[in-house]
Amino acid sequence: MFKLARRAVVGAVLVMAAVAGGVFFILWASLPERDVVYTMDGFQAPVEVEFDRHGIPRIRAQTREDAFRALGFVTVQERLFQMDLLRRRSGGRLAEILGHPLVESDRWHRTMGFEQIAEAIMARLPADQKAALNAYVGGINQAMKEMVILPFEFLALGYRPEPWRMEDSLLVVLGMFEMLTWRLGDKERMATVMEAALGPNILAFFTPDSDRYADRVSGNSIARRPPQPLPRKELAALLPERSQPQTGLVAVAGIVAGSNGWLVGSSKTQDGRAILANDMHLELRVPNIWYRAEMHVMGVLLSGFTLPGAPLFVSGANRHIAWGFTNVAGDFLDFVLLDVDRENPELYRTPSGMTRFGMRRETIGVKGRPDTFIDVRTTIWGPVLPEPLLGQPVAVRWTALDPAATDLDLLRLGDAEDLFGALSILQQAGGPPLNGLVADSQGNIGWTYVGRIPARKGLDGLVSRSWADGAHGWKGYVPGADKPRVVNPPEGYLINANQRMVGREYPHVIGQDFDSGYRAFRISERLAVMNEVTEEDLLKVQLDSQTDFYRYYQKLALSVLEGKQIDEVAGGLGALRRYLRAWDGRAEPSSLGLPVLVEFRRILADAVLSPFLARCRELDPNFQYHWRNMDEPLQALLEARASELQPEKSLYPDWDAFILAKLKEAAQEATAACGADSPDGVTWGCVNQIRIEHSFSRVIPLLGSLLLDMPAEPIPGCHQCVRLAISRGGASERMVVAPGHEEHAIFHMPAGQSGHPLSEFYRDQQSSWVEGAASDLLAGETKYWLKFRPISSGLGMVGQMQ
Repeated sequence: MFKLARRAVVGAVLVMAAVAGGVFFILWASLPERDVVYTMDGFQAPVEVEFDRHGIPRIRAQTREDAFRALGFVTVQERLFQMDLLRRRSGGRLAEILGHPLVESDRWHRTMGFEQIAEAIMARLPADQKAALNAYVGGINQAMKEMVILPFEFLALGYRPEPWRMEDSLLVVLGMFEMLTWRLGDKERMATVMEAALGPNILAFFTPDSDRYADRVSGNSIARRPPQPLPRKELAALLPERSQPQTGLVAVAGIVAGSNGWLVGSSKTQDGRAILANDMHLELRVPNIWYRAEMHVMGVLLSGFTLPGAPLFVSGANRHIAWGFTNVAGDFLDFVLLDVDRENPELYRTPSGMTRFGMRRETIGVKGRPDTFIDVRTTIWGPVLPEPLLGQPVAVRWTALDPAATDLDLLRLGDAEDLFGALSILQQAGGPPLNGLVADSQGNIGWTYVGRIPARKGLDGLVSRSWADGAHGWKGYVPGADKPRVVNPPEGYLINANQRMVGREYPHVIGQDFDSGYRAFRISERLAVMNEVTEEDLLKVQLDSQTDFYRYYQKLALSVLEGKQIDEVAGGLGALRRYLRAWDGRAEPSSLGLPVLVEFRRILADAVLSPFLARCRELDPNFQYHWRNMDEPLQALLEARASELQPEKSLYPDWDAFILAKLKEAAQEATAACGADSPDGVTWGCVNQIRIEHSFSRVIPLLGSLLLDMPAEPIPGCHQCVRLAISRGGASERMVVAPGHEEHAIFHMPAGQSGHPLSEFYRDQQSSWVEGAASDLLAGETKYWLKFRPISSGLGMVGQMQ
C-alpha cells in the first residue's frame, strides 16, 4: 500500500512538473523574436531597429511612414494585450472576453458612442495624419501575423485578437481623453445637488478653484472662485440643534490624473540651455502606460515615449525642441438638464422647439452569457445618461464626443524647429486638453493650452442647467490664437503642477476644481534659489519629498496636546505628542509622524464637513463630496472654532475635545494599519508602499504575486509632494531634457518596456524608478536588432534568421 501511495505521489508530481514545464515553454515561445530580418510589403526602403539593454528601440528609417510602421511592429510585440484592452475598453467590448462583471463598463462606453466617434474622427483626418496612422497600423498587423504563439493573456482567456484598425488607434486616444477629463462629470453632478440642497453661497464656500499656495504662484491673476469668508449663519442653519455624528459624505482624493511640468530658461542654466522636466502622475499598472522609443529619419532625431496603440510621441525631444504635458484639471463637459414633453416623452425642448430623441440600439457581447441589449437616446447636445440628475434626465455635452475636437496634429511637433512654431502647433491641436510646455535649443521656454476649450455662454459649467431656451450653452470653441500663453517669464522658469494658470483676467472658463497649488509652490521655492541648473539638479527636484502642506495639521494636533497636563501612560498622549514632534516635514520611508497626520486630515475632513452636507444625501442617496481644494473650507472652520458650527456637540464639550478625539482615532487607525502596538514605530514607509499590479492579478492572485506584479515596497513621496507617490499611483515617467543636449537627458519609468513576464525587459527599470536613479533618455549600446526589407506588393511576408 505504501509503495502504491508513493508511486501515486511521484506520478502526480511528474504530471505537475510536465504541465508547469509545458506552460513555461509556451510562455518562453511567445517571447518576441530578435536578431531577425523580415522581408515585408509596405516598407518603402530598408529599416533597422536596434534595441539597447532596456529594450528601447532605436529605429533608423528613410521615411517617416517607414519609421512608424516599424514602431507599430515593435510596440505590438511587447504590448499586444495592453493595446487590445485599451481599444476594447473604449469600444465597450470588455465583457466579450472578461464576462458579465464588465457589462456596466461596456454599457457606459456604448452610451458615449466612442466607436462611432472614432469612425467620424477618422473621416476628418487630413491626408498626412492618415498616412502616418496607416503605416503604424500596418506595422501592428504585420507583427500580429508573425506571432506563432500569442501572449499568455490571450491563451488564458481563449481568444485571438482581431486585426487592428485605424479607428482602434483613435479609440486608444479617446480612452486617454476619458481618463483625463470625465471626472468633471462627477463634480458637476455633485455641485448641482449641493446648489439645490444648500444654496449658491454654501456651494461657493465649499468649491474654491484655488488655494493659498496657488495664489502665491499665480502672479497678479485673481481666481474666479476664490476661497470665501466663513458663512457662519448659513452653515449654522444646516445643523440640527443637537448635532449627532454624521460622517461618510466626504472622500479625500486619492490618485488622480495629474502631473508635474516645469521649464528652466537660459538665464538659470550653466551654458544658456533651456531644460524641460516632466513627470506624469497616473494610476500605475504592469505594463506601464508608456512605451519608450527613438526614431532617426534621414538624420532627424525623435526621442521620448509613446502611448501603445497610437503613433504619437506624447512627450519627447527632436534636438530643436523638447515638449511635455500636464493635466489641465479643467472642465470640458456639461450636463444638460432636459425638458421632456409631459404628453409625449419622445420629445424634448430645444432652442428650435420640440425635437424627437434620436435612438440607437447597442448589442453587448457577454462571455458565457446571452448578449445584452441597450437603447441609447441621443439629443442635439449628446447622449442621454443612464442616471437622471435630481430626478430629471440629462444629456452630456463633452468635447470628447465631438469628432472635430480630436486629431493627430501633435505629430507635427516632431518637425518643429523652435518654441514659437511648437506653441502654434499646440494651440491648434485637438485631443485631450492639456497644459503644453516647450523649451527650445535657443534657450526659450513657453506654456499654453492644448485641445479644444468650450466657449460657454450663460453658465460657468459647474452646475447643470437647461439649455432649452438658448440662453445657456456653448458657442463653439475658443480660437487657438486666443488661448493664453506665457513665453520667457522674467523669473526664468515656468511651472504647472495642475494648479490654475489663469483667473478672472481670462474671458473664458477653464475649470473649477484645479489641484492644490502646493506642488507648484514647492517647485517654485526650489527653482527660485537655483542657478547654473543642470539636468541632474532638476531630477532632484522631481524627487523632492518635502511636504509642508501637512504642517497645518501637525500644528493643529500639537495645539490640543501642548500646554496640558498629559499623563504619559494614560491614553499614551505624551508619546503621541513626542511622535508628532519628531516629524521632519518629509515623506521618506523612515519619517515618523506623517502617517498619523495624513489620517488625521482625512478623519477631520469627514467629521467636520459631512454634517453640513447631510441635506445633499436627501436629494441624492449616492452623494459624496470630493474637492481638490477642500482644505480651504475645512481650515476656515477649524480656525474659526465657532461654537454653533462644532460637529458632534452631544459628544464633546468644545472644539478642542472634538479635535483631540479625532487625533486619537487617527493614531489608532495608523497604528492598526501597521500592525503596531503604539504609533512610536509607525513610519511613513509602513503605510506608503507602492503596489504596481498586472491586470491579471485580480483574476489569478497567486500568479500575480509570484510572476506578474512588481514587488510591494516602501517608497518616498506622498499625495501632496512634488514626488507624488501613493499606494497604486505616482510618476508614470520622469523626463528631464534640454533640446540639443539629448545625450545628457534623463528618463526613467516603472516596470519596463515589455508586457511579457519572462522578458528581461519586464521589470528591469523598476529599481531605478523606485530609487530615483538617473537613466539615459537616448537608447544605449545595441544588444539586439531587427531589420525590415521591402518587397513588391502581393508576395507576402517571410521572417528569416540571419
